[in-house]
Amino acid sequence: MLCMRYFGTDGIRDRADALLQNDIPRRLGKALGATSGKVIVARDVRESSPAIERALVQGLLEGDAQIYLAGVLPTPALAYIAEAHDARYAVMITASHNPPEFNGLKVFSRGGRKLSAREEEALDAALSSSETLSDGGSAGSERNEVHRVRVMSGAEREYADHIVSLFFPFFGERVTIDAANGCMAGVARRVFEALSVSVTAINDVRDGSKVNVDCGSTHLDALLGATPKNGIGFAFDGDGDRALAVVDGKPYDGDAILLSLSTLYRVKGKLKRRLVVGTDLTGSKLSQALAAQNIALLRTAVGDKHVLAALTENGCSLGGEKSGHILMPDKANTGDGLITALTLLEAKRTLGSLPSYEPYPSLEFNVRSEDPQSAMKSEKMRKMMETLQKAYGDKGRFVYRASGTEPYIRVMYECFSKDFESVFEKIKEAFEIS
Repeated sequence: MLCMRYFGTDGIRDRADALLQNDIPRRLGKALGATSGKVIVARDVRESSPAIERALVQGLLEGDAQIYLAGVLPTPALAYIAEAHDARYAVMITASHNPPEFNGLKVFSRGGRKLSAREEEALDAALSSSETLSDGGSAGSERNEVHRVRVMSGAEREYADHIVSLFFPFFGERVTIDAANGCMAGVARRVFEALSVSVTAINDVRDGSKVNVDCGSTHLDALLGATPKNGIGFAFDGDGDRALAVVDGKPYDGDAILLSLSTLYRVKGKLKRRLVVGTDLTGSKLSQALAAQNIALLRTAVGDKHVLAALTENGCSLGGEKSGHILMPDKANTGDGLITALTLLEAKRTLGSLPSYEPYPSLEFNVRSEDPQSAMKSEKMRKMMETLQKAYGDKGRFVYRASGTEPYIRVMYECFSKDFESVFEKIKEAFEIS
């Protein structure tokens, strides 16, 4: 894949003011508006989302697309609606799990599927070529044909009804959910209750100033405190495409979820090719636990688009990331935190209890860099990685990667040794991390 300027691990993402100042939403709309087909637009709860939506629509109006505004929706809801209504493209305005000051644009192609690598590269090139041609939005003013912009009502209910149809009722089950003050607020609780689950909900108000702030899948302490010791809880991220859990008073991350779901799929005869797809960040303990069931782990680069590509190429039925972004192609074309949570509840009922999972100790931290891609290739970083590998490579596993959404190099070290605490301190000292 070519090195792209705008598209990262999961769409385009930056501080909201930077997106607007650089005219990116309008330019993306103009690139997508070349189609004469249907383009569905949805947004998350962030305070910047309506302004980005207006700029995106302005760009779409410079072309011939038929534009449908679906309002506030979880990202997986938009993917489902795009497929159900035969959209040529769908655009989700969201920064997912990032803080409120960030925003972004995720683009789905026909069938509500993530863009192919070729489509993503073509859009990135179109955005790059439009930099010097940008007219600040004036070119589309004479074509501001309001009749081509329609409001799509009922999309959230249609999505919720679809999710309910995928599962049998869970009579007697009780769960706690943390909706991250984001797109899953309200809708997740209603879906669980429609499936006869008793729900305690926290951070269940759509609030653009508080989305992901000390709550949701990136801050599990709130859910840990609210979930009974012997209960089960689910935490979503801001746009609802991922979920983590709390099981018996402990965090249950994406690796643990994959272990449970792979066991469920194996028992039900649905685990194709005895393969589960993970990423470079997937823990080695999961690989060992799967091997005990005669299941192999296939690793890809970090990012759900890479997991999905591997699932498609290898004919697999289950994959995901440690972050809780789980993919089950038999249920959805993209990651869906609500489907993940409900399938984990299905695993609990089917298996009697969820498998225990104790990962190797791991150290994760960020190294600030305004250009993480270049910094990763620098001589200084190369020597640092070589030195650390010689010192600690026999005791564990390093993963370095340039963030596709934030100005950081992300470092992860999974330690197989009992003296992990001293090793972690030495690694942090090498990066001058306190």
